[in-house]
Amino acid sequence: MIEILNAYRNPIFGILALLFMVAFVFFLDSLKRTRAHKRKQDLIDNLGKQFDSIGLQQNIDEFIAHAKNATQTLILIAQTYAKAGDYEQAIAIYKTLSEKPLEMHEKLEILELLGDSYYRAGFLERSKNIFLEILRYYPHNIRILEYYMRTCENLKHYDEAIEALNSLEEIVSANADSKSSMKKIWHTKNYLKVMQLCSSHHISLADQQEKLLMFYEKDPTLRNIILRHFRLYNVGLFWQKILLLQDIMPYIDILWHFQKHEVPFDFIANRSDLMAIYHAKGFVSGYQKSEDFTLEVLQLLLLYSHIKADISFTYSCNSCNTQTPFYTYRCSACAEIATINPIAIPTQTPPPI
Repeated sequence: MIEILNAYRNPIFGILALLFMVAFVFFLDSLKRTRAHKRKQDLIDNLGKQFDSIGLQQNIDEFIAHAKNATQTLILIAQTYAKAGDYEQAIAIYKTLSEKPLEMHEKLEILELLGDSYYRAGFLERSKNIFLEILRYYPHNIRILEYYMRTCENLKHYDEAIEALNSLEEIVSANADSKSSMKKIWHTKNYLKVMQLCSSHHISLADQQEKLLMFYEKDPTLRNIILRHFRLYNVGLFWQKILLLQDIMPYIDILWHFQKHEVPFDFIANRSDLMAIYHAKGFVSGYQKSEDFTLEVLQLLLLYSHIKADISFTYSCNSCNTQTPFYTYRCSACAEIATINPIAIPTQTPPPI
């Protein structure tokens, strides 16, 4: 017994006991943090598995109760879903978060993300209502006004889009360094008015075309849209305007898709650039020198090869280099206007089966 007591009095034993206690405390703390991390990870996993409104609500409530900076973490999770194109999950999280009691800046951030997700998912009316709700609090928010305007534009609510653009114009004009922004607003307003004219059923065709001709001369960036309209509703006027253009290549996709009986060869015979298109298409025999590589290739194939070829078109944005299979005045990726140009690509026509 005395030997045991002497061992306890040994300073080395005291040091060992202290080290053991410290190690034990660290072990307990590590175990606690590991369990907390696992619980948090389980909560995140549950968010990824349950998207019914009740289940998601419960999981978000539980996650907020046990996680630090829960709102920002959930926003990051939703943004990850949105970037992957999984807007259903992103919308579910944003919508649930928007119903929570949050600071105003967090509330507006979530509403903006919710509106953007609705927009990208194609729920335009819902997106419009979300942006309108934000504008009630912050009517001078330039970014939200632009979102709202583009949403109205896609809904063909052109009056409301122009109204939003007018508000943008008032805000931007107050800035001394706003020349480029004002020019962009001017082009956008012209574009919206042209689209409004093209879609209007409350104006005669003659009045419609007269007003479109005004915009055709006023803003050359709109000529592609207006020529497409004339192609459908007044093909004679279309050819009149084409013959006055020095550079027809921005409109090659429109010209290529004419049928042979629609082309007024007598009127365009003196335009070698136009004739090269229809030589390449096989409407006219022989060869017409062309500076365009694709048209030159197709003519040579017609003259010297049994291979049949055609042209396919893609549309490239000068601003962000995104390519799409359809023409749009506004880039669907970066939302810039008047930046889309056609790219003609020679393609082999498959032999008949």
